Amino acid sequence: MLPPDFHWRSVASRPDGKDDSVFCDGTQVLRLSERINEGGWYASLNTQRPERERWTTLECTSYEQGTAGAVLWVVRHQTRLRAEIDRLRVARAAGKR
Repeated sequence: MLPPDFHWRSVASRPDGKDDSVFCDGTQVLRLSERINEGGWYASLNTQRPERERWTTLECTSYEQGTAGAVLWVVRHQTRLRAEIDRLRVARAAGKR
């Protein structure tokens, strides 16, 4: 289960209806993507950051494994994620980024 203020949402029009992104306060922090050719899934972490500052993607053998790993990652990093989102909110209000 995701911590308070974090929730799953779909950002892609998926015919299977699976949620593929985790958001906090309207900001995406993680996205699961399905591999088209090889099958499987991968997770893109820290999607709230500029692309050059994001961590590498993590391989997932299934959607279920990806969502379980995503929850663990968000729980582990929730304090940092909230702080970064707060800084983004302040920067946007000041007209930056």
